[in-house]
Amino acid sequence: MKKALFILILLSLFSEASAGNFIYPFAEVANPKCRFSSWNTLGSDCKIPLPRIEGANYTKYKDNTTLRRIYSILWWATYNYGWDVWYGSHLWIDFATSLWTPIRSIWDWEVITAWYLNWWWNTVVIKHQIPGWKFIYSNYSHMSRITTKKWAIKAGTNIWEVWATWNSYWNHLHFQIDITNQTHPYWYSTCSKWIDIMDVVNNWQCRDYLLANTIDPILFLEGNWTFESIAQVQQKQSKTTKIEQKNIKTREQIIDEEIEEFLKWHVFELKTWVTWDNLKINTTYVTKLNVYVNWRPFSWNLPWKWVEFSSTDWSVRFFPQSVIAIENWSREINITWTKSWKQTIKMMLGKRIVATADMNFFKDWDFMNPTDAVISTPWNSVTLWEEKIWWVAFKTKFWSQQVFIPYDWTYKLRASSWKVKFCNVSNRLVKQCWPLEMASELEFRYADTKDGILLFNMVALDYSPIKLSLMKIGQKNEVTWTKQQVLVSNPNNLDPSYPYFQENIDSIKKWYLRLNNWYLMQDKEILWYQLKSVVTNMLSYEYLRSGDDIVKKLRVTKKIKAWQDFTKNMDDNKKITRGELSKIIFDQFWLTLTKNADVKLNDEKWVYKDYITSLRTGYNFCWKDQFATNYFQPDKALTIWETLYFLNKMSPYVKI
Repeated sequence: MKKALFILILLSLFSEASAGNFIYPFAEVANPKCRFSSWNTLGSDCKIPLPRIEGANYTKYKDNTTLRRIYSILWWATYNYGWDVWYGSHLWIDFATSLWTPIRSIWDWEVITAWYLNWWWNTVVIKHQIPGWKFIYSNYSHMSRITTKKWAIKAGTNIWEVWATWNSYWNHLHFQIDITNQTHPYWYSTCSKWIDIMDVVNNWQCRDYLLANTIDPILFLEGNWTFESIAQVQQKQSKTTKIEQKNIKTREQIIDEEIEEFLKWHVFELKTWVTWDNLKINTTYVTKLNVYVNWRPFSWNLPWKWVEFSSTDWSVRFFPQSVIAIENWSREINITWTKSWKQTIKMMLGKRIVATADMNFFKDWDFMNPTDAVISTPWNSVTLWEEKIWWVAFKTKFWSQQVFIPYDWTYKLRASSWKVKFCNVSNRLVKQCWPLEMASELEFRYADTKDGILLFNMVALDYSPIKLSLMKIGQKNEVTWTKQQVLVSNPNNLDPSYPYFQENIDSIKKWYLRLNNWYLMQDKEILWYQLKSVVTNMLSYEYLRSGDDIVKKLRVTKKIKAWQDFTKNMDDNKKITRGELSKIIFDQFWLTLTKNADVKLNDEKWVYKDYITSLRTGYNFCWKDQFATNYFQPDKALTIWETLYFLNKMSPYVKI
């Protein structure tokens, strides 16, 4: 609805861009707020019919922001104001619109130039003959892909597309009408020798040549074939109302407004892609300037002004120092630092700071011996034997983390209570440890970290509150310590009144159950993939208890391998019954099996009767339910917590 209303308003303000048999060089242009994106990416709400300056009445439209942004510089105006007709020597009209906007011929006749020209770059010149007139030449410059050659064409033929070339860095069409048979597009090649183009135009130099060789393109197109001669056009031009500079906005003011609107839809971002932006001095880093429009990558020209880079002092070098085009969604900027310290990089678009980036620059020897660090405490409490990842990072003199900055010393992490175990996981893909890897203290150097950050898993073996400290090997004083103790609690949803509570806690302390793997309810039925892990953890605990007994460790290792081979073809999602678990433990771990020839209880008649009898008589095992010693219930599916109870009771008898 908003889109339709916008188009209706435009159509009511401006009639179609044609006058008589001549037509304007555009059928449509980009809505000024959209013109910094390429034409082929614009939606219909960003394309509008080219509005006309009816009757070449510049005074009437001089305060119209839309027109001033499309017709950025008029014929006979200056670069500084753009619409101050009678005060400059601008030979042409500059139409500002999106990259790749189609350009069309204003009338029939012959293409005499369709090629690259010095100064003008890609240019098309079309020769037209008006009845009773001499020839006139319409010129189209600063264009991109060629779609016409030197031949006869018709009015409205698309001849090229808008681009930005030579001394211009924004997308626009240079449109000029020459009335003499000079070189085309006509330029002040004689009167302007050794004079800068900006001075020629802004100081109204060569104005006699302007009037003798060109005519006002807008006045000509708006003439609607009513002029009988070029002299009449020139006479009409002389009556054009002057627009004094004090009565209009400068182009700088228009550009400032355009930048403000641009920044409503676009976001700038400068990234070094180096963690914590810790950068080595006298090293050149390729950083990326990204621009987003509505949070999608933006490509091509920025509004008129260059984005300029600056730092808090002279020690930072940029190449390029400024940019105006963002191609392929980003722009690479080479940045080199010559001084060690913290710097703030500013990006300016016109008068606006569009982004800042804080960066830290260091010398190799600055941080070889760090004396300050931080130990992360992301949780106020942990669960007994819950394995969670923590980290340690040293601090720089910039108050940032010392990442990607090597140091040359050995440090030690420890806890106030010896009932805490650590495992370094900095350089491993799977951030998980086996019990045998856990240590009471953790010594490390830079090579043992992930680019300077120590990542470690920590587990609590009892309920003592945890306080961590970091020391430098060879020194007594602590580098840092945690300011807040971490509390240790029982696993969630494990009720102390639960019949198997104590055995479950004992199993967790032995790390049979990896609490960070599953969020478990105490009565949730166990599946095969979980049983595989629990039994493997039980064997790993036996490995840990083996101490220096190499022979036993070797036997445990073989048993873990045998267990993995036994279970590899099992259905991971299958439930396990009490009878099945009993048979597995007896068969796999060589428990003594008692043959039952004298059936006394009802469940001893089943296929698992020998295992059930052995558990009762040989191992004094029974479930803690209402049936106790009277009924084993071999076909009942096991819960996770019943499994832990069973393994904890039977583990002393396991033979390895």
